[in-house]
Amino acid sequence: MNIVKKNKLKPKNIIRIFILIILTFITLCPFLILVMVSLKTKSDFMLNPLGIPIVWNFQNYITVFKRSNIMQSFLNSSTITVISVLFQIVFGAMVGYALTKMSFKHSKVFTSLFLVPMIFPIQAIMIPIYIIFIKLGLVNTYFGLIIIYIATGLALVIFMMTSFMRTIPIEISESAFVEGAGHLTIFFKLILPLLKPIVATTAIISGLSIWNDFFMPLIMITKKDLKTLPLKIYDFMGQYSSDWTLIATCIVFVIVPIIIVYCMLQKYIISGVAAGAIKG
Repeated sequence: MNIVKKNKLKPKNIIRIFILIILTFITLCPFLILVMVSLKTKSDFMLNPLGIPIVWNFQNYITVFKRSNIMQSFLNSSTITVISVLFQIVFGAMVGYALTKMSFKHSKVFTSLFLVPMIFPIQAIMIPIYIIFIKLGLVNTYFGLIIIYIATGLALVIFMMTSFMRTIPIEISESAFVEGAGHLTIFFKLILPLLKPIVATTAIISGLSIWNDFFMPLIMITKKDLKTLPLKIYDFMGQYSSDWTLIATCIVFVIVPIIIVYCMLQKYIISGVAAGAIKG
């Protein structure tokens, strides 16, 4: 006779679920308010800023499309973010492999040196960078911003890649090396497929930082056709007054792509966190 055991919710689990629901609501509340503001008329927002719209106004999205060339800015942000993150991950993974799987003198010293840029904020060296970029003709170019993002974000990527690769047994690369495989073969065929969780996590962290960055494009980009999405938010802010419904609409355009990418990479990020918790 099969005895079916039913899982009963204990009071402790009910409390946990209730707390998680509250925390989820608190997390989503700012985004929900943002969406509601983007669907309000200007008068409705002035009368009730945080309330539900009296009339659902989708005209704001049409206005943003017409006035700000939002799709061109979306393309600019996407191009800069994807290329920057791609090179960060490739370079960071290669450096991480060299520091953890290749034996050479003073590897710990090099590991520390790669982390030094994390100490200094980009604002501290912005003036000399800007002067150099003007002389090289890199202002108002994709290439200029991409170089800056790769250079400033590579230290964190190397740190994350190195930490994760230390959890991969050295015997994997050593046995392949004994069989005659070179370092490039070992890296691309054996090590790289194991890096999916940390690659996804790194892509989200670095991509989010680059996608939402306002400071660097503000300094380096003055042409309208090259402006990124965060700069478009600034276009709707006036000296004496601002149209917050249109600003909220622009912010929605900035946030939604990141949410979609996160949902696509969620399983890899969770597995990466779980692996780090177990192995670390």
